[in-house]
Amino acid sequence: MTSFVQIIIFLILLVISNTIYRLNPKFPLPFIQVLLGVGAGLLFGVGNLTLDPSLFLALVIAPLNFREGQQSNVDDLMENWKVIAFLIFPLVFLTALGIGSLAGYLLPVEVPLSASFALGAALAPTDAVAFLVLSNRFAFPKRLETILTLEGLLNDASGLVVFQFAILALTTGSFSFVSAGTQFVWALVGGMLAGFFLAFGHRGLVSLLEKLDAADIPGVLLLELSLPLLAYFVATYIGGSGIIAVVIAGLFQSKQLKKMTLFDARVNRVNQIVWDTLNFSLNGLVFLVFGYEFTRIIQPALRNPLISNGHLLGIVILLTISLFLLRFIGLLCLNAYRKARSSKSVYSVHELGILTFSGIKGSVSIATILLLPKFDSLIYSLILFTVGMVTLLSFLAGLFVLPMFAKQKNESPILEGSVRISILQVVVNELELDIEDAANPNGIYIVIGQYYRRIEHLHRQLMSVDMRKEVASLRLKLVEIEQKGLETAFAKEHLSLSSYRHYQNYLRTLEQDINRDLVPTFKYLWLISRRVINKWYNEWISIETSLRKRNQDATAQKNEYDPALSELFLANTAVIIQFLEKNQLRFSAEYIQQLKEFYLYQAQLIHAGIKVEDVIGRMKPESLDDLLRGYYLERKVVAEYEKYGHLSQMAAKQMRRNINQLESYALTEFDYF
Repeated sequence: MTSFVQIIIFLILLVISNTIYRLNPKFPLPFIQVLLGVGAGLLFGVGNLTLDPSLFLALVIAPLNFREGQQSNVDDLMENWKVIAFLIFPLVFLTALGIGSLAGYLLPVEVPLSASFALGAALAPTDAVAFLVLSNRFAFPKRLETILTLEGLLNDASGLVVFQFAILALTTGSFSFVSAGTQFVWALVGGMLAGFFLAFGHRGLVSLLEKLDAADIPGVLLLELSLPLLAYFVATYIGGSGIIAVVIAGLFQSKQLKKMTLFDARVNRVNQIVWDTLNFSLNGLVFLVFGYEFTRIIQPALRNPLISNGHLLGIVILLTISLFLLRFIGLLCLNAYRKARSSKSVYSVHELGILTFSGIKGSVSIATILLLPKFDSLIYSLILFTVGMVTLLSFLAGLFVLPMFAKQKNESPILEGSVRISILQVVVNELELDIEDAANPNGIYIVIGQYYRRIEHLHRQLMSVDMRKEVASLRLKLVEIEQKGLETAFAKEHLSLSSYRHYQNYLRTLEQDINRDLVPTFKYLWLISRRVINKWYNEWISIETSLRKRNQDATAQKNEYDPALSELFLANTAVIIQFLEKNQLRFSAEYIQQLKEFYLYQAQLIHAGIKVEDVIGRMKPESLDDLLRGYYLERKVVAEYEKYGHLSQMAAKQMRRNINQLESYALTEFDYF
């Protein structure tokens, strides 16, 4: 299978995994991606898709580590350097020796000592990408998260160096501590020098281009994207550590002085978007490759008739337990040393649990062991099987054991949310005063509607988790009411096909507004399925009619006003208001009142002559001026609240950032400039 086809397959799987996660966020995205990778391995079979481990480390792991280094704080590294140094040097070496020796003893064949140590070296370092996934799901203390992140970024290098020593001993049959020590020191120093000088050169080149007035956004961005690749290959070429090089280059980038110019602001905005997209894609690729390669490397051992699969499973479970136990013992020793030096314990038992079970393995372990030269087919397959299974079990342990020590992250609380609602309400009041003197108030009505939606969204975010679940179920019921009204009206032939499509799109936006993590998955999927099936069915049975009347429908779609669509929307609104009044005791009175006001306001817009298509289509005003007026008022009120101490500086900063993003989007949408 060609590389092009491989890329297409993995991109499709990436889209599928994200779709599944969006429909059911209860399952971790990496877990879904690993399962899809396993499915791809089973579907395409062993050998049909091939992975070059060296290129995987260079083209996937290196950019991810560079970006994480770029977003890290050098001061944090300096503050915790002793702990991090212990985790990436002594602990990695001890783990490689301990796990390698134990695996060599437990495996049902005689494994060369050097091959055993290669196995241990592949499993010794923690995986930075895998840990970052955990840090997105669990709330770690800031100090521990910093230590674990930097450990994951830096200990790949020590693990790879130990692995290379083991390979050298395996292929040559000899080993020299002096030579190994010299190579290890040069791997670190060479990697650091390569990363530093290339990052320094990158900064100098960008400065030179700016002085010559030859810098542009694509050029600066391409220079930054090429930096981790160049750092990795140069460091590897001179015998240094490529991983150390990209991390040092990233850390050096994080310390550069930011200039407050329009050009730098534009570069930063595009840079952020590109890196976010690249991070998402490469992270997904890591776990898809993990799943596929896992399937590929365990099959030969499982199919061997001379070895019991149950016996092998017992071995990998014991090795996984030993892996975490060795880490825990190492951390206890560190704790005892620190306690003896400072007369107090550094980490509590709870913190030790977090540090222990955050030491998970990932794709780097699999990519590393795939660098092992093939020798005896049986021993080789058993080593690959062991590394693959222990990597998977350690990753699952991190996902399912860590909740015992770290709380799962909920949606980030809105800083001073009630004050923000007050600010938005003041803006609404000011805009309502503008209506009196406006020649055409329709645009102002639409802007006010947008602010009502933002207020309603803030109300929901400020609720407790239990209340948000209730509200999500309520909104699901409101969508059902809208859907029932639509299908009834269309069945009675009160609506044209084009109007039916308009309302279907409106229902889809309402569904997307519901937090899928707060409602039963089956109930949500059933609601969507019913709507989609009804739509397809009605489209099918109406195909002849739509072909005969396509000219009439096209004309109707351009009309300023569709009475049937307006009547449907107003009728559904009346039913919803009645439903809210009957159920107002079950929910927050303030939220129910705000929701009723929003629905009534939309009805008023239609009575005022606003096109119903605009109301249900998320209403874009015809004039940019009305939108800019709203953003101006919002900035003004934010400044006043901050000045008089009603709003903190941090919350004001967040609100201004939101206003800037909305305004930038509005300026892009309106083709005036």
